[in-house]
Amino acid sequence: MRRAIGIVLLLLAGLLVPRLAEANILCRWFGYCVYESPGFRIAVADRETGQPLADVHALAEWQMYGSHGRNGPLMVQDAVTGSDGVIAFPPWGPIRDSTAGLVLNHDPVISLFKPGYKVLTIFNVPGTDETARVRGLRQDGQTYFLEPFRGTPEEWVEELEKVWVGRATPRSDEQTLKFRGPYANRVRYVRAEREKVPARFRSPGQFFSSVEAVLRFFEEGHR
Repeated sequence: MRRAIGIVLLLLAGLLVPRLAEANILCRWFGYCVYESPGFRIAVADRETGQPLADVHALAEWQMYGSHGRNGPLMVQDAVTGSDGVIAFPPWGPIRDSTAGLVLNHDPVISLFKPGYKVLTIFNVPGTDETARVRGLRQDGQTYFLEPFRGTPEEWVEELEKVWVGRATPRSDEQTLKFRGPYANRVRYVRAEREKVPARFRSPGQFFSSVEAVLRFFEEGHR
């Protein structure tokens, strides 16, 4: 009899535990908040030709809530498209962190950058709550189209300003350095555009002087 009862309890546990994990009930009730992503893939193509785009830099950020509003990133990943235009972000987690949860639509938020094209930001589709454990991109497998850029140099700087520091802001220096690899990669891609704009944008106090200062911060670890 005891053995039969034990088997029944094990079966019930097997049914209940996944549901509890899915609801992240430990986070809501006890402040033990764990997050993870199953990984996902997207594709990028030219809006006018429909052809896959290579060398598109994608920066994915999972942004947390803090005690006073939005905080910095829980996780940051970056990837570059191959000749097929596909980007694959690997799984991560579980990671224990923010009791306030992750920012909806920024769990993740992905910015796409390629010279000669308008930047594109992909916001996650709603469908969960702030403290849900699993935070993958709901548009997994979708193709996104970049529009060729045909504006002025001044307008190109405006495009660069949208994505050069990422979207998970505000964030501390400590949070930024924790993910210095992906963030530094994005800054380097933007820095490579400096010769394509008028010299005034490279003078002290202007956009590219800030880009240089941030890149030094990544390389040296302090301001």
